[in-house]
Amino acid sequence: MKTDNLKIFIEKMAQENERKINAEKRKKHFQEIGRKGGLKLKSKQQLSKIISFRLSDLEYKDSQQKAQKFNLKLSAYSRMIHLRKELKINEFKIDEILLQYVNNSKKITNLMRHREWNMFENKKEILAKIEATNDLMYQYLYSKMDERNKQ
Repeated sequence: MKTDNLKIFIEKMAQENERKINAEKRKKHFQEIGRKGGLKLKSKQQLSKIISFRLSDLEYKDSQQKAQKFNLKLSAYSRMIHLRKELKINEFKIDEILLQYVNNSKKITNLMRHREWNMFENKKEILAKIEATNDLMYQYLYSKMDERNKQ
């Protein structure tokens, strides 16, 4: 009986050891895959220095609210303010509004093309002006994208 219990114990320990070894192999495999591909890790040179400063409670709350307004962490918002990059955040907001205008004017154009709007005598002129405006807005947005890509 003692030998049976000992054999069972040894088998369980061997299985447990094998599971641990397999788990380590799997972990190393996925670590190796992570090195080969996936998201690009930030280089050590990037964001390696720390600047700390103190704020009053009101300043802290105000900064936190502004960071939430732009969907940023407080550290990212503070970095942008320090480096005077806040204007770029506002530019994205303007572009977003402009895209909404383009979408709405496209909807208006589609509505104008239906038969119900045939009563307008200058329907073609209105459609041409709307499409010209859309083209100008698209040109502006694409020029902004090109400028951002060059920087």
